[in-house]
Amino acid sequence: MEKISTIIWDELINLPVANPAAELSGFFDALPRVCSDESVLVSCPRLIVGRRLLKLRKGLNENLFDAKIREGDGALELDKKLGRAAFKLSRELFAAISGRRRRWGEKWAWFRGLWGGCGAFYLPQSGYYMSLRLKDGSETCRLAAGVLNSAGVAFGSRKSRVNVEYTIRDQEGIVTCLSAMGLVRSSLALEETAIVRSIKNRVNKLMNCDSANISKSVDAAVFQLALVDRIDSGGLWHRLTPLQIELAAARRANPSASLGELGQMLAKPVSKSTVEYRWRKLAMIIDE
Repeated sequence: MEKISTIIWDELINLPVANPAAELSGFFDALPRVCSDESVLVSCPRLIVGRRLLKLRKGLNENLFDAKIREGDGALELDKKLGRAAFKLSRELFAAISGRRRRWGEKWAWFRGLWGGCGAFYLPQSGYYMSLRLKDGSETCRLAAGVLNSAGVAFGSRKSRVNVEYTIRDQEGIVTCLSAMGLVRSSLALEETAIVRSIKNRVNKLMNCDSANISKSVDAAVFQLALVDRIDSGGLWHRLTPLQIELAAARRANPSASLGELGQMLAKPVSKSTVEYRWRKLAMIIDE
């Protein structure tokens, strides 16, 4: 099965461009940037993010906002050697795009860009983790928390020196978040993985349970065969009742049978609990 993290990033890159300015605004809020008097340089630590930014830049339309798009405003330079990308644009265009985050109707397009710039997804052996790492105390933190709360997605927060990390650990919350961001294929892949995990866990529990039952049956059979040997060596057959003699003989003839199977082999079949009771009485007689 293809890794979910790979599916998520692949879908994010190839997702159709619906609200490029809103999504770019989310990326700009997440990625580190350097501002000068005339331009803003946004750094992308991963080329995969740079490719998405390039696609969004091509999808921009002058009618989306008041700022004018001039030649050279949105140059994207991919440096494959260093595995980084740089996105340069004018301060005017940067300000116009950044303002899109205030439009609540485009909140999930903005959140998609935000997560693409500073988010991560983890799928360890147990559990699921989807996180966002933001600058503590910033307006972006408040907006991101508002978007998650509006969808009823529960998340935890953990602060470091200057950052705060929002973490979603509930599978349903992660699926809701992925679907709202438009990553439908990823949400379906996560649900499929959850089903496979559930089945594997169920099978493992059943196998462990069967193994434990087999171990108990073997231990009981060994103990009961030892009792039969003690009856022989001590010449105690005359002290046993006919039912106890029948039980001891059945065990000697069927050393690998379980207690339930042993009870069904008797002339008058009895339950497992009855077999256990008779063995306890027999052990008390031998110990005396």
